[in-house]
Amino acid sequence: MPLSEEQKRSLWDDAGHPLEGLQRLSARPGTGKTTTVTRYCLDLAASWQERHEPWQGIAVLSYTNVAKDEVQTRIRKNGAAHVLLRSPHFLGTLDAFINQHLFLPHGGKVMGYKGGRPSLVGEPYQQWRASWPLHNSSPADAFKPVYFDCYTMGKDAQPLLIDKSPRMIQPRTTAVAKSVSDSNAPKISLMKQYVWSTGMALQADANYLSYQAVKGSPAIAKALARRFPVLVIDEAQDMTEVQHAIVDTLIGAGLQHVVLVGDENQAIYEWNTARPDLFTGRAMATGWRVSRLKESYRCGPPICAALTTMAADGITLTAGSGAKNASYRTAVDVRLYDDGTELTTLQEVIDTTAELLADIAPHDGNSAGIKNLAVIARSGEDARRLHAQYTGTAAVGTHRTVWDSPLTRDFLKTVHHLSRSETDQAVRAYEQVLVRAGGHSTAADMRLATLQRTSNRAGNTLAYRVLLFTDLKLIASHVTGRLLRISDCVTCTDLPLINLNHSQRAAIRRDCFSFTEPIKSPQDRLLAALFAARDERTWNAHPKHQRVRILFATTHAVKGETHDAVVFYTKHRVAACRCPQSAGTWKSVLQHSILECETKRIAYVACSRAAQALAVLAPAGSLGAWQALTRPSA
Repeated sequence: MPLSEEQKRSLWDDAGHPLEGLQRLSARPGTGKTTTVTRYCLDLAASWQERHEPWQGIAVLSYTNVAKDEVQTRIRKNGAAHVLLRSPHFLGTLDAFINQHLFLPHGGKVMGYKGGRPSLVGEPYQQWRASWPLHNSSPADAFKPVYFDCYTMGKDAQPLLIDKSPRMIQPRTTAVAKSVSDSNAPKISLMKQYVWSTGMALQADANYLSYQAVKGSPAIAKALARRFPVLVIDEAQDMTEVQHAIVDTLIGAGLQHVVLVGDENQAIYEWNTARPDLFTGRAMATGWRVSRLKESYRCGPPICAALTTMAADGITLTAGSGAKNASYRTAVDVRLYDDGTELTTLQEVIDTTAELLADIAPHDGNSAGIKNLAVIARSGEDARRLHAQYTGTAAVGTHRTVWDSPLTRDFLKTVHHLSRSETDQAVRAYEQVLVRAGGHSTAADMRLATLQRTSNRAGNTLAYRVLLFTDLKLIASHVTGRLLRISDCVTCTDLPLINLNHSQRAAIRRDCFSFTEPIKSPQDRLLAALFAARDERTWNAHPKHQRVRILFATTHAVKGETHDAVVFYTKHRVAACRCPQSAGTWKSVLQHSILECETKRIAYVACSRAAQALAVLAPAGSLGAWQALTRPSA
């Protein structure tokens, strides 16, 4: 699909050459951000070898795996562009880039760790479990290491609370992380330094430690700026203060070509220390060129009008000229419900929307004619409750799954892929198990150690694969084609696996078996649910219109997606937003500045997932506010 004139003007000059320098591109929902970024990077790569050294590359980064995967998929579709997916270029998440080029090679020194390369712990790597020796030998005037994953450090070296979830301190005792106060900050900092000195860090810590490394060494900063003379970052509205500081340090070291792409109105990760104001602030910074995309190729005109009213930032979102979404004319539907009619109203609006979708072609033009209707709630608890009410099934619990062994989750992922005959994915997951089981820094180190342990000649790739696949084939013979729950995997740990010793298998077994006990049995999920990809979600076919499938999800789960229709469920009260106009009702929240109010941005993201139809379920107190918001579409 050729670029629109607006897209061309955003990152190319009048002659069609990619613009260089410091640039910020603000792209509203459905405006072709990913298409534009992908084409821009392909154009840069086309003449790359003529202008740069063989060891220099483009770093194409995204804040999320979802956005990274989308860019990667589009690049793969261009047969001549696979060069971007290989060295010297880098395509991945911002975290992965920082880990590979800053944290792993240089973070240990900043941490005070003398044992080589540090290790990443906590989500998404493994559940944080402070060992008893570590917990028992911590400094007396520091917080206990059990709270290590509750905090990270800001740019100014002050602690930040990132996880309040209750956790076990002693058997049958739970506690919640304390807030960061003037009296608590030194205790938290001391605890973080203590655990860092043992070689362990969270991903959020890795960003902070990498910033300290690059700030403290001009040589490191200059080397990285020369290695990657072009930095393109997608979803940049979700970057943290520390990540922005790393970019600024590289610019100070000579990096002259940076492109930050995102939508400040879709920043919904402030709870994870995102700073969308720093993305918008680039517009006023010296030397930065600013451009915008505001022609949507997703949302119909009524939805564009409602989003424009919601944003109230002086920028009009319009349907793309001549695009198929320009013909979507269904008015935004605001429905009133009360405590006694919530389920009835939900069923009615789903039926009405399904009837509408049944008569029109799907937005994505799929040959099967499948239309997606997403019922979106802010919280996972509400999404699960609505799904249970609509389908007449039991609601799934929302407790966090906790593993005693750091190997369990990846072992279960291995079993999951083998049960689905996904061999390549199973190999990657099992190698991650073996890396952690042996305490290795890399998969290459693990493979070498495996060969040495079995008296095989180093570098014998065939011998290593025989050892690896001996285990995988044994597991596969027990699970292929089966629908497995966590507890079902106990039998897999009883197999005589070559690469995992008895104690490691026993620890995984205890984890799996614990889900048969009454306290955890409600969390005994299917592996397909535990490792659900986007195409593995639970979709419900509409009882009358079988080609309309229904998904219940949270706003965060569907960010970056497009659905033919959206039903946005709103409660009587929401958790008080943290913006200056703090409020707990949608009636008030909808009047807030979208740049200051994350709660309002969450609603904006939910509504902007809709292409053809949007409905809002509103309680009595906020009905008028939602109707006023959507009045331009009536």
